[in-house]
Amino acid sequence: MSKEKSSDKKEKVPSIHDIEWTDYVLSLLSEDEKIAGNPTTDGLRRIFEKALNCRVLESITKVAQSPEPNNEKRATVVHTISYYLNDESSDSPHLNKVSVDGAADVYWGNCDKIYRNHPVAVAETRAEGRALRRALRLRKVVAAEEIAKDIEDNPDENSVSKISNNQINFIDVMSKRLNINVIGLMDTLAISSDYIDNISHDDAVLLIKELTKLQQNVDNISPDLLNYQPNWKQRK
Repeated sequence: MSKEKSSDKKEKVPSIHDIEWTDYVLSLLSEDEKIAGNPTTDGLRRIFEKALNCRVLESITKVAQSPEPNNEKRATVVHTISYYLNDESSDSPHLNKVSVDGAADVYWGNCDKIYRNHPVAVAETRAEGRALRRALRLRKVVAAEEIAKDIEDNPDENSVSKISNNQINFIDVMSKRLNINVIGLMDTLAISSDYIDNISHDDAVLLIKELTKLQQNVDNISPDLLNYQPNWKQRK
């Protein structure tokens, strides 16, 4: 008798049509699969098959628009998830195939500054997150990657090609660790700018690559490149 009572008290899994469905799906996520309460795309991907009792067949990303100067370096991506719903009562499982799309477009005006030079990768993650949310029929929920918190102030069409704060911080940390004079290294690489913020993204990548090489061969760093100056970012 007691066993029957305990079984009756087992939590009933809500159906996708129930008002409790969204809370149930979110409860399947671990705490590190949420950011400020919003589910991450990785988390939704992990619990997808369990929540819907399905088997994923394909999860495909297609780039509908590549970033270029004429479109403000905007990337548009469509992600499609195809899956079979597990229905043991069905004699024709192929009839239970479902496909859901999610789309996202990303450019410097709707993306965090540190990711603004990677619009395709950001759009891919956002598109997959939207496809997962749509298939799971989550109500009033946004994937964590769809939220941008640090968009550049007063952005313009040229800012996306400039050095990012993330690159500046990386250069500073590595140069300090290696005792490298950043200005001297820039001069060696023929990278010139009155203000560090005006250095191009490509030149910043070149600078980081050179620092990485120096890190791998510390004993042979030229004395002319030594003597880290903490005020290198204020160069005029």
